[in-house]
Amino acid sequence: MRTYTLVREQDEVIMKHRIFIFVLLCTVCCCGVEAQVVGDSIAEVTVVGKRGNEVASAATVHSLNMGDMMQRGVTDIADAIHRLPGITLRDYGGAGGVKTVSVRGFGSQHTGVSYDGIMLSDCQTGEIDLHRYTLDNMKSLSLAVGDKDEIFAPARAISTAATLNIETEKREGLLCKLSYGSWNQVNPMISYGKWMGRLFLSANADYLHADNDYPYTLYNIGTRTREHRANSAMDQGHGEVDLRWLASEKAQIDAKIYYYDNDRELPGVVHYYTDENDENLRERNMFVQLGGRFRLADRLSLRANGKWNWASTDYHNGMPSGGVTSSEYWQREYYGNACLLYTPVEALALDYSIDYFVNNINSSLAQMASADRKSLLQSASAKLRLDRLTLICRAIWSNYMGEAHRLSPSVSMSFRLAKDKEYYLRMSYKSIFRMPTFKELYYFHLGDQALKPENTNQVNLGLTASERVGKTHLSATVDAYYNRVSDKIVSVPINMFVWRNINMARVDALGLDFSGEISYNINKVQSLALYANYSLQRVKNMTDSESTHYEKQIAYTPEHVGSATLSWQNPWVNLSVTGDGMTERWTTNEHSDGTRMPGYMEFSATAYRTFALRNSEITLRASMMNLFDKQYDVVAHYPMPGRSWKISLTFKY
Repeated sequence: MRTYTLVREQDEVIMKHRIFIFVLLCTVCCCGVEAQVVGDSIAEVTVVGKRGNEVASAATVHSLNMGDMMQRGVTDIADAIHRLPGITLRDYGGAGGVKTVSVRGFGSQHTGVSYDGIMLSDCQTGEIDLHRYTLDNMKSLSLAVGDKDEIFAPARAISTAATLNIETEKREGLLCKLSYGSWNQVNPMISYGKWMGRLFLSANADYLHADNDYPYTLYNIGTRTREHRANSAMDQGHGEVDLRWLASEKAQIDAKIYYYDNDRELPGVVHYYTDENDENLRERNMFVQLGGRFRLADRLSLRANGKWNWASTDYHNGMPSGGVTSSEYWQREYYGNACLLYTPVEALALDYSIDYFVNNINSSLAQMASADRKSLLQSASAKLRLDRLTLICRAIWSNYMGEAHRLSPSVSMSFRLAKDKEYYLRMSYKSIFRMPTFKELYYFHLGDQALKPENTNQVNLGLTASERVGKTHLSATVDAYYNRVSDKIVSVPINMFVWRNINMARVDALGLDFSGEISYNINKVQSLALYANYSLQRVKNMTDSESTHYEKQIAYTPEHVGSATLSWQNPWVNLSVTGDGMTERWTTNEHSDGTRMPGYMEFSATAYRTFALRNSEITLRASMMNLFDKQYDVVAHYPMPGRSWKISLTFKY
């Protein structure tokens, strides 16, 4: 692989580092001030899913736990993503459609995904397809923009502009679930866990089949026809085994074995009555991860993680054109991490983390035989927690060996505005960069080995509040932000069949995220709750002031996105109604004629009831999605499903 030169202006780098060092010194000098306890060294990790932690967090954090998802009628991972502000979901439709996310105008490669504390990776594309992960075994889902308050964490966990954190449930007992929905969607799932002294062992597996031949309306000038999605069936299986060993009061070991297999047809674009396609994709992924936490002394703790990851992509094209042929890709990763946490005084915590990982990929294509990358990340963090102030400073040294290296600082702060009120002011700054993926560097007719890394800077200012007045509870967060991406990687056409990735764009994002909740306890057994989120995203192309598309909204980024859910919890049948939507988007940065995609708003409703038995419980649930049969696309020419339904039966013992 070639050596990359990371071009940065020297005075800008020096200024950033001086600012970071100044703040870090201020933090250390303040450690003698009277303060409250930072927290137990092993229990330092933030518990996601608690509203109080979101309100008090120094960084922007939004989360949903399993109870939230049930009350709000969440049906799948894509539906859960819609309930988090600041996220733009790219969805290719149906149960098996690819689902990737970007946050606040950053590309999807800037959003990392953590699975039970260890980052997922795809060195081929840099994107994590979220439809692989089921809600049935999920404990919580949270989004952190910038850096979380937790400093006892791997360096890789803070190496992205935003992180989506998935935590799975470690439940004891038996759980069985069977779901059936429109277009022959069948989804059985089973899970079992048991404590055996200090050892907990659990296993879960699920299978999903869907024909996905849903109808849609095709418009062509004055003509309307009713069509059905073709070549869209899928069969997907997934299984996990988890182990937790409480070796002693000062040591905990966690292990996971994960396997995923998906064999699906790929539907083609719908254009001028043509959606014929003969593409198939089989994806397999297996990883084994091991992690341990150890309290070495009263104020010193160690965390260590290791992971082996293997993935295979087998693409078959029965109708090749434009040089696109069948191909296979195999990728592997070997990862190790160690974190050392030291709390010299009750108010101050210090962490040093080091991560080393090796990625390699090979394919059946002669144009891309193999590629590899060795990476070393190191981070130093300091967290100061006073009576009303939390201050966190970090620096991460990223060394992609033989390619690029850089020191990236970040600072975040939360200040409680009143001693007796849950009102907080928060501010944060983070600088980070992203290496080009193997696809961007080496893919035939696409890659360019001269690409430079994308550089990002993000600034956030927010207000949060939580208040209880009688039977009513209110909470809200409002964040204003400014992001800049320079040396942005974009694809441009050279001719009809050949495209190239180049560094050409500067993108600025100015936006506002809001989330709020109002709940009212009618009596001891009934409550009403309204949940809402809204995002304003002005993400502009600032590359060339002389260009006709200067300051235009970048492709596939709506300016306004929002959702709202009203739920009624009662002893009879719990009900929820949700509406979500977005404004217009464009499929190109130039806003060319014919590339505008109209906005949309869709609604869904869910009803469920839980019946308690002697040593078990049964939950019946029914959902209706897209109640008014709204037709829309999230990705151009990939129509989303219309009105559909889903029922499920869950048994817990």
